[in-house]
Amino acid sequence: MSTKQVHKELSAMSIDAIWYELQIMQQELKSRLFDHGLFEVVNEQNLFYPFKEKTIMIHVKEELIDVERALQKFENGTFGICEETGTPIALDKLAIIPTARTIHDFAFQELYEKKSLPHLYLNHQSHYEVGEYH
Repeated sequence: MSTKQVHKELSAMSIDAIWYELQIMQQELKSRLFDHGLFEVVNEQNLFYPFKEKTIMIHVKEELIDVERALQKFENGTFGICEETGTPIALDKLAIIPTARTIHDFAFQELYEKKSLPHLYLNHQSHYEVGEYH
């Protein structure tokens, strides 16, 4: 098997794994919303229903919309294509954020990866100190 064939096979496996992960995410998010809906009906009379829980449910709904959009892109053959530039998004990046819509969705991750990480080093008095890794 040539290197090209191996890469193509790995890409197909990665795409399948991403699709499967999106399916699982969709089921979990729908289940969470369904469970929340049942709970909200039972507690409808409670005027002190936690604001925090309502805020979380808004984020769950938004995430479900993103997941369903990504699954729709699988169906119409546009998954992994940047909506702004039309360029392909790397599979390794999509494996991290499968709901990404543009190459700019990874800006925070790239900034985080470039950040110097503090590490411990032994100073002359045999004490550990925090320092910047250079």
